[in-house]
Amino acid sequence: MNKLLRKMLVILTVIAVVFSMTGCGDTTWIVKVDDVTVNAGMYIYYQGAGYTAGVYELSEEDSTYYYYYLFGYSLLDETINGQSMSDYMSDYAVDMCKQYVVISKLFEELGLELTETELANIETSVANTWESYGDSYEAAGISEDTIEKVAIITMMEEDVFNAYYEVGGLNGTTEDDIKDYLEDNYARIKYITFEFSESADDAIDEDYKAEMLEVANSYLERAQAGESMDDLIAEYAEVLAAAEAEEDEESEDTDEDTTDEAEEETEEDAEEVEVEDEEVDEYANENIISIEGDSPSEKFVNYVFTVCNVGEYTVIQDDTCFYLVERLDILERDDLYEANRDAYLEALFDDAYTTLINEKLATYDVEVNERSIKRYTAERALGMD
Repeated sequence: MNKLLRKMLVILTVIAVVFSMTGCGDTTWIVKVDDVTVNAGMYIYYQGAGYTAGVYELSEEDSTYYYYYLFGYSLLDETINGQSMSDYMSDYAVDMCKQYVVISKLFEELGLELTETELANIETSVANTWESYGDSYEAAGISEDTIEKVAIITMMEEDVFNAYYEVGGLNGTTEDDIKDYLEDNYARIKYITFEFSESADDAIDEDYKAEMLEVANSYLERAQAGESMDDLIAEYAEVLAAAEAEEDEESEDTDEDTTDEAEEETEEDAEEVEVEDEEVDEYANENIISIEGDSPSEKFVNYVFTVCNVGEYTVIQDDTCFYLVERLDILERDDLYEANRDAYLEALFDDAYTTLINEKLATYDVEVNERSIKRYTAERALGMD
């Protein structure tokens, strides 16, 4: 399936789920930007998008919110950066309605036209979405025409963005710039964890910590001497498994039946591993981490980007573990770059694009229908009034 079509289908489907319990609306206008009027259906649609965006912002602070959302619990009583979810949804929807007009005007000013392929993708995405979620949208006061406009503007936005920032665009970049972004913001690594404490809150056994550092350095020396990191990872996993098995044997609470079952499961697992080993994973044990990530810890990520050099082995530590890290050249992964190139390009120019939209909007006459905003509350949009 075409990438843009998949993108539109995902957007339309996610918002459709939000409106599965919504009530009715009408066609009262919400915002006017110069000579363009945006109706209530578009506003209600973007309220749903705002609710989803709000949930993800909450989830960045506490992942529990995401599960509440998945199970259908209302999060309207929550606040985001001191703002109520209802106000957040309203502001988000108004902003998106304004952006809808800006993109439409920029698309026209740039002399762009949707291709036959893009138009066909729009037609397909709208038809599929309406067939699956049309009833939910209609109940919310959103017409099929509005869904089509959303699909069109999604495609137009892609074209406008590329016209400015793609290689050869008005403010365009180069492939090297995009690759530099990848190198600066992501790291490709393999690592072994040598734990010396179960929690940062626990008192540290300094003797044991020193012992684990010695173990980590011994593996470092072997890696630097030419031993495969994959072999070292597999070996240390066996060391940990053997130590765990020894602890189980020494435990007075170990039940014989449980032990038998565990042995059977181990044998089954071994058989499965043998089958899997027949297919060699070219990138086994590799991890791609973001400079903004926090796994396995923020300190770990910070050290990878500030201390670990490409092509080298380094021992680093956080509050509970030492790590032997091998940092690899991320640009050697052509598959990774090709699969995510557009995402890197968007991230590279996200701030510039936002500035462009806001500067363009500032040149337009904008009128917001506050009466309609008050009428189409978040509770009403989500069928909770």
